[in-house]
Amino acid sequence: MLFNSFPYMLLFLPAVVLLCILMRKLAGPKAAQFLVLVASVFFYAWWKPANLPYLAASILANWVIARWMSGAAQPLRKRILITGLILNIGYLCVFKYVNFLLASFSVFGLAKLRIPDLDFPLGISFFTLTQIMYQVDCYEGLLPALGLFDHATFVSFFPYVISGPIARAKRMAHQFPQFGGEPGSRSASIARGLYLFTLGLFKKVVFADAFASIATAGFSATTHLSALEAWVFSIAYTLQIYFDFSGYSDMAIGSALMLGIEVPRNFDAPLRSKSIIEFWQRWHITLSQFITTYLYTPIVKSFRKATLFKASIATMVAMAIAGLWHGPSWNYVLFGVMHGAGLVSNQYWRKKKMPKLPAFASWLLTFVLVDVAFIFFRSRTIGAGGHMALSLVNLSHAFGTVTLSSVRGSFSGRFGVAIAIGIVLAFYGKASDLLAKEFEPKLWNSFAVAAMILACWLSMTFNTTQEFVYFKF
Repeated sequence: MLFNSFPYMLLFLPAVVLLCILMRKLAGPKAAQFLVLVASVFFYAWWKPANLPYLAASILANWVIARWMSGAAQPLRKRILITGLILNIGYLCVFKYVNFLLASFSVFGLAKLRIPDLDFPLGISFFTLTQIMYQVDCYEGLLPALGLFDHATFVSFFPYVISGPIARAKRMAHQFPQFGGEPGSRSASIARGLYLFTLGLFKKVVFADAFASIATAGFSATTHLSALEAWVFSIAYTLQIYFDFSGYSDMAIGSALMLGIEVPRNFDAPLRSKSIIEFWQRWHITLSQFITTYLYTPIVKSFRKATLFKASIATMVAMAIAGLWHGPSWNYVLFGVMHGAGLVSNQYWRKKKMPKLPAFASWLLTFVLVDVAFIFFRSRTIGAGGHMALSLVNLSHAFGTVTLSSVRGSFSGRFGVAIAIGIVLAFYGKASDLLAKEFEPKLWNSFAVAAMILACWLSMTFNTTQEFVYFKF
């Protein structure tokens, strides 16, 4: 069930919010939590019921491991943690990476050792990372092992189970008594949640889908692109994935808010960043925190003495793994390595106290790296990505518009207005979650919300509903 679908918006979400409030009033917070758990299972199974046993098995196994670890002393406690991490990583690898790795090392004859291709269970990358963090946090004593009821609710919570934000149990579990909303703040929480959900929906169906119409044409082109076309198509994809994923995150956070739950923010206007370090502090914030806490820091600590060079190695390894997390393709690894190289350059620049660049130059260099890296993220192969990346500097054919003319209609009418407004909002104005925090139901902003809902409704009625980009991860 897509967030940007009529069944979710008109039936599922309103019914869950209303029934959750009713259950809380009639039978208390635990009853409201039980309703949310049932709704989350239904939501997850809606897309493909066959995926549900995979989620259930992961939840049950991690619950058992965490409970076992909570009652163990060292060194058994550490061995249980290592077992849990291996099982989680192995679970993810079976579905996503085994055949990819065997094929990648075919020079050693491993390509013949294939397992049957398996469909990725929906959201496996996200709910696996969620439980890896949970295992480590339990080991470090940051929270006690949860009961099965709380653990299942935490992992399967429908706003984030499929595509994040990636939540930590220590931030979520203590909020479960708030399902259905506290009586004194329920109305304000629902109003804020609805406003943020509407902003996210608007980002997706108005902005992201408009940029997608251009990006898809460019990345599907079989002709040689001019430099102008390559820049237009690559920037269109950068803006598409930004509005698509930040829109999804807003809708997820908004859905949770309507139930009385605060989910961590995931975006903070990242395309305005003036360094790659700043970009990763603003882009997919919960993944960035996972990379820093659970990949980069343990790698650095594995060295006897931390140095700038060793920190750089840790950065490159962590970002390569983060790239591969997106899917079984060397394109994603290259995407991670490119960002790793940018982060290392930033680290060296700061540590060596090099001259500070003007703000615009810093922003431009950052944006170009982000844009070029997204070319490989979007392309089907490294070769195709390299072809488009080289087209960016195709000085012998700089201003051709043959391919661009095929999407000329996207720059006029409704899409043209959406594209123009989207470009402005990507680089100026407050982030949507900050707008939601400041939101107060008044006449003028109620009209604004109604106008956005109408625009979304018209777009969804007259255009095919598109999946979110991160659904395939």
